[in-house]
Amino acid sequence: MTPRITIVGGGSTHWTPRLLCDFANTPSLQNADVVLMDVQEASLPRMLDVAAHIIKNRPGIGLSVTTTTDLDDAVTDADFVITCFTVGGFGSMKHDLEIPAKYGVDQTVGDSVGPGGISRALRSIPVLLGIAQAIERRAPNALLLNVTNPLSALCRSVTRETGVRTVGLCNEMVGCKFVMSLLLDTDLRAVDPVVAGVNHLPLVTEMRVGQDKQDGFALLRELLDDEDKQREPVWMTPPAGMHYRKVSEGAGWTKADVMAGNAVKLELFRRFGVMPGASDVHVVEFLAGFQDIDIFHYRLDGHMADKADDEAYVEALLANDEITTFPSGELVAELINSIVTNEPVALPVNLPNTGQVQNLAGDVIVECIGMAEGGTVVPRDSVRVPSILGEQLRRVVAAEELTVEAGVTGDRTKALEAMLADPVAGSLPYDHVVQMTDELLAATSAWLPQFAA
Repeated sequence: MTPRITIVGGGSTHWTPRLLCDFANTPSLQNADVVLMDVQEASLPRMLDVAAHIIKNRPGIGLSVTTTTDLDDAVTDADFVITCFTVGGFGSMKHDLEIPAKYGVDQTVGDSVGPGGISRALRSIPVLLGIAQAIERRAPNALLLNVTNPLSALCRSVTRETGVRTVGLCNEMVGCKFVMSLLLDTDLRAVDPVVAGVNHLPLVTEMRVGQDKQDGFALLRELLDDEDKQREPVWMTPPAGMHYRKVSEGAGWTKADVMAGNAVKLELFRRFGVMPGASDVHVVEFLAGFQDIDIFHYRLDGHMADKADDEAYVEALLANDEITTFPSGELVAELINSIVTNEPVALPVNLPNTGQVQNLAGDVIVECIGMAEGGTVVPRDSVRVPSILGEQLRRVVAAEELTVEAGVTGDRTKALEAMLADPVAGSLPYDHVVQMTDELLAATSAWLPQFAA
């Protein structure tokens, strides 16, 4: 099978170069027919240059890459449609971050939950639904792979309103496995978690480590109780992008340093026996009790710095005739390869709930470990999340369901209800939530056509 892959948001300097390199490094995808679609026509020629550079410097691959600004043409006969877009760019994101900050909600990222995540979802849902409707018209058998945040709410809008098969993909659990490999002295690939949660709050209820399938939670508890082990060096210095601060003496990084960078995750694990799988930077946005913790905040400057890094990555790629063979860490190519080759692989995925998270209602979008099977993706495990964290999931999902309702219908009351249900936004005084919601809707009205009626 030679897959036809459409990337909507194909002008993205973050996603497209990395995905094209991953396709070039994956034998089953080296001859793929790739279509880059973007409403910003000016962004596409540079991505064509990237594609041509990769193809030129990887003799023997048959990768075909074309561009278009026409959505229906882009998705026609596609086997896979990848959605990676933003609505309003930094101009809209500014409001997501700065308006809640006026009311005391200083979001670390602001793209998934909380007032910023809800605001972002409201303007993104109609766009994603438009893409899904084009898929229904032109490629009804295609699999939609969404990597756009807020991932859970956006995927839910598609599965609620259309019949398009949808999978959300996020690499936060890959980061979790890397952290566990540092702390437990094991290969990242030998860490096998059981996951039940939502995107950016995937909850690990069990973990097996190594070929002999040791109890990873028992090993982690031993480390938490042993200060001598905590002073041991880690096998690799954490990448700068993880934003850890060194707390130990000396030049080398230790397990104590990695633990300090995951203080929230490990505190919740100590108390409740369940471990959030995302980075602390994401986890704190789901928990009002951690809003005052000293932790890295992206804010608008951080998001803009990431964009500058993406631009630099593209320039470095174009300047080097040796195309990296190192995986990007994203899961898109790995999942498509598994489906195309029918070679099973366990990956963190976001799917409609069919019982994999027993605490939650059916059909809501949940994050779990999934497997490709028969050309689609199915959950591997079925778990009831214990402790207060299981209850927290129910509240988060309630807020997401209200967010989707508001995004689809343009109902201002539902938008307010979503804010009130959100664990962080809803912790504010009622009048402040009302005012903040009104301000966000007014400031981002240019991107909210469904609320104009």
